[in-house]
Amino acid sequence: MYHHLQTRIFLHQQNDLLRAENRARIHAMTSPSICRSCEEPIISTEERELWLENARLRSEIDTLTCFIWRLNSFRNLYPAFATSLTEVGYGVAVMTSLSLKEVVFLARQRTPMWTSNGRLNLDEYYSKLFPWYARNAPGFVHEVSRASAFVPCDASSLVANLMNHVSWQKIFPSIIADVSVESQQRGLQKINVNFMPQISPLIQTRNVKLLRRSRHIEDDTWAIAEISMYFSSYAQHLRPEYMRFPSGYLIQHIANCISKVTILDHWVYKEEEGMNTFNSNSEFGAQRWLTALQKHYCNTCPVSIPSIGHNIQIFDQICRKNLLNLSSFMVNVFCSGVCGITGQRWNRLNTVGVSANNIRMFTQESRGMSGIPCVLVSATGLARMHTKPEVMFGLINGAEKQEIWSYLESAKDMKELIRIGRHPNSWNEVSVFSIEWKGSKEWYLIQETYYDESGAMIIHTCVEAPYFAAAINGGDLSGVELLPSGFTIIPCESQECFVTASCYVKADQTMVTSPNELGSYMENMVTNILGNVQNALPVHR
Repeated sequence: MYHHLQTRIFLHQQNDLLRAENRARIHAMTSPSICRSCEEPIISTEERELWLENARLRSEIDTLTCFIWRLNSFRNLYPAFATSLTEVGYGVAVMTSLSLKEVVFLARQRTPMWTSNGRLNLDEYYSKLFPWYARNAPGFVHEVSRASAFVPCDASSLVANLMNHVSWQKIFPSIIADVSVESQQRGLQKINVNFMPQISPLIQTRNVKLLRRSRHIEDDTWAIAEISMYFSSYAQHLRPEYMRFPSGYLIQHIANCISKVTILDHWVYKEEEGMNTFNSNSEFGAQRWLTALQKHYCNTCPVSIPSIGHNIQIFDQICRKNLLNLSSFMVNVFCSGVCGITGQRWNRLNTVGVSANNIRMFTQESRGMSGIPCVLVSATGLARMHTKPEVMFGLINGAEKQEIWSYLESAKDMKELIRIGRHPNSWNEVSVFSIEWKGSKEWYLIQETYYDESGAMIIHTCVEAPYFAAAINGGDLSGVELLPSGFTIIPCESQECFVTASCYVKADQTMVTSPNELGSYMENMVTNILGNVQNALPVHR
């Protein structure tokens, strides 16, 4: 039955191809215009689209043909296993098996599969591995990279954390916006994921349905593979914008809770989908994943006083872990609001007029600490700065916060109490400051900084002392109201960078009913923040 179903799909694809080719032939029979300069026929936009669609259909047929052959081979090799599976489960088993094999193979290969500058040789790739969709199809971009490093974590524990969707998001708070599980059993997951390629309101997030599977492949080695569930999306209007080709992790136990981790990151999308990225190869590559993984597991002892009040003993291992969890939660809240993640109930706030700083605003219905309904508003602006990213990072991180953030102008006696260094350099830190703010109330300001070659982030939020103590001592984040603000820095040219400034405010329902007034207020706030940075720049250049 399954074989007949696949055959019908195959024949349907062939019919689609023939129809498209017939349309192309009809167009070819008409008399084309001739270019006067080169005397070659002028190809119309419609004819080019037909040619591109023909190539994509041929690619789909090649993929499906090979997939049916693999299904039949799998059935012949493992007849008992095949009879115990449903039709869908049978196909999933073959897909995940192929994906695991590919991740392990690519993680271990050198030249000629990988060039000297770290790029995947696509000719070698398609000649040696399964021909996934878009093989030799024009108009598609392969965004693929790999990176390896040692991580201070036991291999089996790391695999368990990466396969736990909650822990997975905590480890990568600035990459994974949200995850929802459709089903999971015996190391196999079907999940929906929103990935954030860059933390900018101008860059589209990547929403995909994934199959994920883990396997203990050798005595000391595990593999995790993930791939888009796109085999059921052949129709052009159902084809996903972004496809996750086999990607994942090869994890090898070394010794003394040290693991060697190789990460493979592989995306495929149509050229027009990637037009708004700043530098997709570096910003959404394996190195970004690896740095975030190291940052999560590598942290030094905090430089602080033993107690910071409210019975918070930050040298206590549990308190330190809770602080890092709170900081990761802050980063994820910040990033999801900047990108307007619909899965976290962010909605675009439409206002009249065009912003000079590409300002985008999103709203999210919420409840305040007293339970009264309110609306959270995230406003983000983008500006191009004529300076190196590292200079910009040092300028923002070293400046007095009151000089940049107008809402902190009334803050007094800001003192750094805690600083936890995180891998791989001294610019990756979690810090806690005490401040006097909003009258006589005692507050704590939490800040996380992050820097690598792909970009940088400087994010902070203010939390009242009792709620901060509850989160650090007990790990309860439900009572903490976070309104994070911060910057992201993305390299663009050798001497320039894009700076994104974002801030959150809590508004009541009446303010949202006047979006233009609220939008004007938020736009002025973000514009002033970017202006403060721009004005300070010449002095520090």
